Order: sequence, then structure tokens, then C-alpha cells
Amino acid sequence: MLSKNRTLIKYILLFIFLTTFSIVIIFYNKNSSLDEEKDNIFVKSTNILNKYKKRTFDESEHFFLTYVKENKVLQNILSQELSDKEKFERIKQVFDKEIEHFKRHDYSEVSFYTKDGKAIYKSSYKEMKFTQSSNYKEIIKDISKEFKGKVYFLISDTSATLKYLRAVYDNTFKIKAIFELSIDLPKLIHETFIEDGYQVDFLFPKNSLKKSMSEESLASFKEHPFNNEYMYKNSFYSNRFMLDNLSYDLKNEIKSRMLKEEKFIIDYKIKDNYYINSFFPISNRFIQQDIYMFLYIKSQKYYAINERYNVYIILAIFLSLLLSTILYFLNTIYLKYKNIKVKLNSINTSIDKYVVVAETDLRGIVTYVSEYFCKTSGYKKEEIIGRPMNMIRNPDISKKFYDNMWKKLHNNEVWEGEIKNIDKNGNSYWVRGNISPMYNENNKKIGYRSIRVDISDEKQLLKVNSLLKRDLFLKLNEIKTRDKINMEQSKVILMGQILDAFSNEWKKPISNLSSKLLQLEDNVKNKNYDDKFLEDISKNLKDEVRNLSMHLNEFKTLFSHNDSSDRYSVYNVIKSTIASINKKDVEIKLDGDSSLETYGVSYDLRKIILGIIYNSLDEFNKKEIKEGKININVSRSNEFVLIKCEDNAGGIPEEFINKVFDLDFTTKNEMSSKGLPLHIAKLIVKKSGGDIWVKNVNKGCCFYIKLITQDRRQNERVKH
Repeated sequence: MLSKNRTLIKYILLFIFLTTFSIVIIFYNKNSSLDEEKDNIFVKSTNILNKYKKRTFDESEHFFLTYVKENKVLQNILSQELSDKEKFERIKQVFDKEIEHFKRHDYSEVSFYTKDGKAIYKSSYKEMKFTQSSNYKEIIKDISKEFKGKVYFLISDTSATLKYLRAVYDNTFKIKAIFELSIDLPKLIHETFIEDGYQVDFLFPKNSLKKSMSEESLASFKEHPFNNEYMYKNSFYSNRFMLDNLSYDLKNEIKSRMLKEEKFIIDYKIKDNYYINSFFPISNRFIQQDIYMFLYIKSQKYYAINERYNVYIILAIFLSLLLSTILYFLNTIYLKYKNIKVKLNSINTSIDKYVVVAETDLRGIVTYVSEYFCKTSGYKKEEIIGRPMNMIRNPDISKKFYDNMWKKLHNNEVWEGEIKNIDKNGNSYWVRGNISPMYNENNKKIGYRSIRVDISDEKQLLKVNSLLKRDLFLKLNEIKTRDKINMEQSKVILMGQILDAFSNEWKKPISNLSSKLLQLEDNVKNKNYDDKFLEDISKNLKDEVRNLSMHLNEFKTLFSHNDSSDRYSVYNVIKSTIASINKKDVEIKLDGDSSLETYGVSYDLRKIILGIIYNSLDEFNKKEIKEGKININVSRSNEFVLIKCEDNAGGIPEEFINKVFDLDFTTKNEMSSKGLPLHIAKLIVKKSGGDIWVKNVNKGCCFYIKLITQDRRQNERVKH
């Protein structure tokens, strides 16, 4: 119960972590999206400012060209030497008819100045009773140095507005006057709102307005709710969108940033609406503090971004809860599975240690064996996995027994019974059990599984008496071999085995002689013969007699005691043997230690090597192998000479490899000059104190011949 509670707490903490992590990521992306939208609005606000500067300049230039430069009457008035009052009146007559038209096009005032900055005409005055500040005269003097017009945000005695100024030249490029055109800012604000959806206002420093404007003109300005140090032109267009319910902290932030005279953007929420305000400082050297252009918009996209990410947060919480719940239940299932797996592993471990289990594919190739199987058979897992199961087949069990077993398995039946196997060391052991087919998840047969128990002890108990007798016999033989008499007896036994082998070889020629003689006797009796028949009979009888003679010669060499030929070079004997062979299309290679010597009859080794080589040559011909190779190596192995004779003829079938040295197993029909049968070769090697065996290696088979390197007679003399 405590473990379950801990697991639950762990997944609650996981839910908290996933939720927190998701919300952090969502807020990060949300802020990135909002910042991107703010940047887009800020860029658009900047473009609006630049657009209206250019628009103001272009329209003012057009006004100047149309109503000033191309107006010949006005040009004559400006060129004449008239009094200030007279000039005022005559210019007034020119523009009186157009003033209302100008105002409808956002032009609030038309003015003319001398190049010294003295006002000579203002359309807002009916009489020449206007004043001019000293700093404004500096502006006039500044523009008189320019050939082109300029746009300024200026504060005059009557207004704070956007003004266009340009010098008026005569034909000799002398300045006749300075032209000034004032733009109506509230109407400009309204047009911006209509065209771009932005509400715009211009904020002027309160101190600058108070210094430059009369109280009457100043009355048309109001303090801005964002920053009471700035004022805006109070009009129908501006009052309708002013917001006064900003937080104290936000107002302080706006004041602080405006004090630094930097451009910036802020966003805030009032009720369910999001607002974005852009502030652009507009400076010139004639105003101590910057004028600010203020653009304001209610952003639906900003609102949509916030709402979308709020949904994401709810979704993230839900998904975190869902994921944590799923993981909790999956973990619960996994823990149950793990517990079951531990139990199964425990059972499998017990089976692995105490039961003989093996699995094969459909071809009988081993894919799995238990530890106890290895212990019973003597093989390591890596030695048996991947190899055929019949490698442990005992040759005592008949082929028919296995045919019946496989027949049952191929019919998808379960085989049960006892089998005698052979372990790695050649020892027999008995198992009892069953073999059943294995299937995959698609119910397709994929192999076989054998579950057995070792009953060798049970079998051994049945033969305990015979084994005890055999052990006693072996012990007696060991004692007998310690003296000379027993040695001679063992030689007699070996001689008997050799005689049995030769008698087996003589059976066929003797049988052939008997058959031919009976045939001759029968034909003579029936007088059914001619010269050709007699000639054939004679030839056949000679061949059989020659074979018997060869057998006798071979038998004589086996028991030769010629001491002069007792010691010989193994390498040289094999070399001369290879030289006597017609090895067309076959490469026979000899290497190794040429100094190694053994004791015995060299003719015996020659016949054994010939037999092995001719067996390989027969296999090359039978299998049509064009590039046959036989490699013979002579080396020292402890106190013995080891000869390895390896070919690439494809090897010996597994079912025959353990029988090649048996008496009743031979690949030759008769003994010939081409070598000895393998069972006789083994007897000869054993007689000389050596050994011979064969293994399949690489692409062929390899015969191993082990010969002694010490004089047998010396050992016998020591015993005496």
C-alpha cells in the first residue's frame, strides 16, 4: 500500500511538472507572439508617421506651386516696394476668396514673412495686429537659407501645429518673402483614423505652449491623461478616444520614457479590450522639448492571441493530466507485468538449471539450450547453438528410429520416449522426455522444443553388474600391460584385428576366384567354352591372384622388423609420396617442419597418405570441383609429430564422419596401389603408438595423424 501511495505521489508531481513546464512554454510563445504583433504595429505606426510627413510635404509643395509661385498677382505684390499695411491688405484681397476653401482641405492658416522674420500677412487676422516671438524669427531666418521647403512642428503665438515654410524667390533668386502654410492637426488625426484605423494625436510640452502662446490660444489645449506634462489640441476628433483610467504604474512608465525622449510602445487591457499605443518623439532645434506623435489602436488580433493561448493553457493542463493518468496506469500494468516476469524468470531459472531443454528451427538447427542441457552434453552454449541437433546423436540408435520420430513431428504430433545421446567427450547418456512443435503468434510452426530429464543413472543401475565386470577387466588389463608378457598379448590382439581386417579384404577376391572356377567347371562340363572364354577366364583369375599377392605383400610390411627403415623423416616421405601422384588440375601443398622424424615403417605412412589423397581426388572428380586444393602440414605437438591433411572437397556428411574408420565402412572396393582403407590405416597407426582422426573444417575435411617421436625399442629396453 505504501509503495502504491508513493507511485501516486510521483505521478502527481509529474503532472505538476508537466503542467508548469507546458505553461512556461506557452507563456514564452504567447509573449513572443504578442511582441511580434507589437512590433508589427510599431512598424506600421512608424510608416504612418513617415507617410504623413511626406503627404504633408507633397500637398504643401502643390499648394505653394499653385497658389504662390504661379500666382502672378501675388508675385507682383511681393516684388513691389509697399508699406507693411498696404502689402497686408493687397495679399488679403488675393486670399480672402480662397480661405474657406483652404480650411476645408485641412489648411488652417496662410502666412508671409520677410526674410528677417517679420510677419507681413496671416490669414487668421483681419487686421495687421499680430506679434511674433523671437525664436520664430530664427526659424524664418533659417528657412531663408534653404532653396527647398521644409515641414516643422512648431509652436506659434496662436497655435501649435504642423507648418510648411519655403522662401519665395524673384527671377534673380533674391528672396521676396517667406511663405508659411499651417496644417490643421485635428483633421489630420481624423483622416489617419479613417484611412488606417489608428487614432492619432500630437502631444506638445506644456511649458513650451505656455511660453509661446497667449492664454486665449492656450485655452484650446488640454492636459493629456497619460502625462500631465504634455497637452493636446482639444477638438471633436481627439476627445472621443481619450482614456483616463490607466493604472498609476503605467502612467509613471509613460512619463519616464517620454522624459527620456525615446520612441516606445506600450500595451494594456481595459475591460475586455487590448490597446496598443505608440509614441514617436518629433524634435527640431527650435523647441526645447520634443513633441510626441501618439498613435492608439484597439487590437483585435492582440485579443485573439491572448484568448488562443488561454485555450492552450487549459488544453496543456488537460493533456498533462491525461498523460500523467495514462502513465500512472501504464506503470501499474508494467509493475504487474514485472512481478509476473520475475516469477517466470525464477521458474525459467529453475528449469534452466535442472531440466534438459532444447529448441531448434524447422531444419533441426539448435536455437536455444538450457544450462542443464550443456551440463549433460558437455557442450557450451556457443558450441552448440547454430549447429544441427544430430551432433549429439548416438550412432547406436538406428536411422529408422529417427525417421519415425521426424514423421510424427512433421505431422504436428508430440513425440515421447527415451533417446540415447552422445556427449562432447564421446560418452553416452540417456534422456526421457517429449518433443513438440513450436508456433508463433500467427499460429505458424517455427521449430521444435524438447523437454527431457536425464535418466542415465537409471540406465546405469540396470547395467551395474556388466560395468563392474568391465571395470575389473580394464584394471586387469592395465596391470598386464606393465609387463612384457601382457605387451606381447596386446600385440597378438592387435595382430588379430589386423588379420580380421585383411581377411575381410580377401573375401572378395577369394569369392571372385571361387565364382570364376565354378563357372569354368560348369562350362567345361557342358562343353560350352571357346578360346575367347578361356582367355577371359584366364585374365580374370590372374587379376584376382594379383590382388591376393598384393594383400600378402601389404600384410608382410605391417610386421616388418627391418631396423634400417625404422627411423625416417616424415616430411621427406610425404614429399616423395606427393611426387608420385598425377595431380592434374589439383594443387597439393606441403609445408611445416622438415626436420621432424618418427619411428616405424615409412612404407606404411606412404600408403596411408596415398589413401587420404586419393580419397580427396575421388571427391573432386565426383563433385566436379575444378580448383581442388590439398594442404598438408607437418608440425610438433608436445611429444608427437602432427600431420594435418586438409582439402576443399566439401567435407564428410555428419552422419558418416564418426564411421569412416569402422571395419564395415570403406569407400574402396579393394586394396590397391592407391592406398590403404581407412580402418586398416587406423590399425597401423595405433600399432605404432599413434592416432588418426578426422574433422570437417571450412569447405572440406581434415585428417589428423599423430605419430611418436621416441624410439619404441628404447622404451622396451628400459622396461627390461
